[in-house]
Amino acid sequence: MRSFVISDIHGNNELFRKALKQVNYKKSDKLFILGDLIDRGSDSKGVLDTIFLLLENGFNIECILGNHEQMLIDSIENPKKLNQWLINGGDKTLSSFLTGSIERIPSKYFDLIRTFRYYIEYNNYILVHASLNMKIENPFSDLQTMIWERNQKLNYNGEWLKNRRLIHGHNPQEMEQIINSIKCKDSVIGIDNGTFLKKENYGSLCILQLENLEVNFIK
Repeated sequence: MRSFVISDIHGNNELFRKALKQVNYKKSDKLFILGDLIDRGSDSKGVLDTIFLLLENGFNIECILGNHEQMLIDSIENPKKLNQWLINGGDKTLSSFLTGSIERIPSKYFDLIRTFRYYIEYNNYILVHASLNMKIENPFSDLQTMIWERNQKLNYNGEWLKNRRLIHGHNPQEMEQIINSIKCKDSVIGIDNGTFLKKENYGSLCILQLENLEVNFIK
């Protein structure tokens, strides 16, 4: 069985599907998505529909909650938070549902997002969206850091992490930086190349195989 990790699809369903095709993703494989499936890109609904399709057809897929999913959930639960979501790419998500109202997004999409986890421990890997506070007694209790923290070195503790590796997204990095981090087998590896960024060395969707740390950048 092979295991793949993708992060920060940000509404780019075309790249998402191309990535799965590139690695010949099968039902016997595992796929982890490290949050931010939605917002900024033009087809957030399509990304979530692809997830539904994979699950319905027996594919093994697990999703982690990103800050953009959190903003969406916050917005439906508290209208005062709606504007923060909209100015951070939520407007594009509404457009993908052909509506200007969050109340018109079918409830099954919220139900799906509410199944997303804050972190996953898998073999010698810890998978999160943003970072992990390794300096407190229970790092997995700090949800804010797992969803929002951009400085991954801030709360790093090698004694706690030991021989495990932390894989995260959230913080767009240049392609070369991601490649070097993987090549050097760093303890903390970020795989977000900023699918929505229109500048050199960014703009790809990164898919990483955990067994051999083989990486593909899908443009």
